[in-house]
Amino acid sequence: MAGKRFSAIAAAAGIATALAALVLLGHRAGTTAHALPVYAARSGRTCDNCHTDPTGWKNPDLPYRKCTLSCLGCHVNPTGGGMRTVSGRFFGQATLPMMFASHRGYKDASRHLTEYINFESQRKNRLFEAHFWGPLGGSATMSWDQGRYAGLKANPLLSFGIDARLALWNNEGRYLFFPMQLDTYVALHPVRHVTAYVNAGVLAKSKGFAATFERRPPYMVKDAFLMVHELPYMLYVRAGRFIPPFGTFLDDHTSPIRRQVELDQGIQNSRVTGVEVGLAPNYPYFHLTLFRPNQRDDFASGDAPFFGVSGWGAMIALGWRDLGWQLGVSGMTRTRELADGGETRSLSLQWAFNPWFYSDHLPLTLLGEVVIGRRQRPLSGAVTTHVAAYSELSFFPFNGVALRAKWDFSDADLELRADHFHRATFGADLILLPGITITGNVRVQTSTSSGDALVDGIIMMHAWY
Repeated sequence: MAGKRFSAIAAAAGIATALAALVLLGHRAGTTAHALPVYAARSGRTCDNCHTDPTGWKNPDLPYRKCTLSCLGCHVNPTGGGMRTVSGRFFGQATLPMMFASHRGYKDASRHLTEYINFESQRKNRLFEAHFWGPLGGSATMSWDQGRYAGLKANPLLSFGIDARLALWNNEGRYLFFPMQLDTYVALHPVRHVTAYVNAGVLAKSKGFAATFERRPPYMVKDAFLMVHELPYMLYVRAGRFIPPFGTFLDDHTSPIRRQVELDQGIQNSRVTGVEVGLAPNYPYFHLTLFRPNQRDDFASGDAPFFGVSGWGAMIALGWRDLGWQLGVSGMTRTRELADGGETRSLSLQWAFNPWFYSDHLPLTLLGEVVIGRRQRPLSGAVTTHVAAYSELSFFPFNGVALRAKWDFSDADLELRADHFHRATFGADLILLPGITITGNVRVQTSTSSGDALVDGIIMMHAWY
C-alpha cells in the first residue's frame, strides 16, 4: 500500500514538473486571475462564509488560528488572485451563487431573489474536485482542517485550477468579442509546509481569438514560486516570480491605482523576481518583499526579461483587517537604469468599511485607496509626482447579486496641465451558479485634455474553478 502511495505521489510530482516545463517554454504575461478584495471586506459578518457552522468548535490560541480576512485565507497565492484554497472554494460554492449553493450561512439562508430559486434544501458540493491525495507525513497543525469544509479536500498534495473570461466590449460604437482571460494553475504540496505554484495562461488580445492564439506555444508563465507556509501566525516565506502585494489588488487592472505604480496584472512587466515574508494572524497583516524589478511598461521595447532587469526594489505593506473595517498602508521603491524605467517611490493608503457587519439591513461595503508616487521622466530623467485614487461602493440585495458604483482618478504628472481624468463605473455581478459569473460595466470618463465624456461598456462571462 505504501509503495502504491509513493508511486502515485511520484507520478503527481512528474505531472506537475512536466506542466511547469511546458509553460516555461513561453514567458509572456497577459491578463491574470482577478482578485476581489470586496469579498474579503464583506466576509466578516458571518463565520460560516468560509467553512461549515463552527458551533461547538474550540477556539485555538492566536498563533494557531486560521481565521483571517487577508488574501491568504482564500488563495494559494498568499497575496491574492489565482487558485483558491479550500476556504476560497467553499466560499465560492456556498456564499456567492444565486442558485444551487452547496450551503448557506445562517445569516444568508433567506436572502433569495425569489423563493422559487432556492435550491439549497439538499446540502452538497456540486463541483468536481481537482485536488488529490495529501502531503507526505500528513498535514501540519496550521493546515486547513479536513472536517470543516463539507467534504472538500482541505490540504491536497496536487491541485489544478482555471479562470476563463469571455468579453464583449462596446467602445465608440464598435463591438469587439474576445477572450479576456485563460489562466491555468498547478500547485504541488509534496510535504507539509512546502508548496510549489505555477500560474500560466494566454496573452489575451481584444483583436479576437485568432490574435490571442496565434503564438506558438500560446501559454506563458506568469507567477511561479516556491513557498514555505502553514507556520504559526499564518506566517509564510516564498521565492520566485510574483506581483508585490502593494495596495489593493483590484479585479480592474486598468485602474490608475494599479497602472501608475506598474502593478497592472494584465502585463508581464508587473511581475518581479524576489523573496517575500508575510503573516496574517486574525486581524493584523504584514508583508515585506525584496525583488529585482522589471522594465516599466511604456519604456519596454519588445518582451520584458523573464527575470527582470538590473537594479533592486523593496516593498512593505502592513495594516489591520477587522470584521467591519480595514486600514492599511504600503510603500515601495525601485532603483534601475533610466532606460528601463528609472527610479520610483510609491506610497499608498487603503481602507474598507463594511456596514453589513453591524446591521443585516445594510448590505453595503465600501473600499478605497489613495496613491502618491515619484518617478523619472523617460528622456530627461527629471523626477515628477503622480497621484491616483479609487473608491468603490457595493450593494448586495440578494444571494448572487452585487451592484457596484466605482470612481477612479488619475493625475499622471502634477507638473503638466490637462493630463488628469475622472472615471465613473456602474456595474453589476450575477453569480448564477457555483463557478459562473456574468458581469456588466458601463464607464464614463471625463478628461481635462478634451473636455468630452467617453463612454464604453463591457459584458464578461467568467468561469472559474
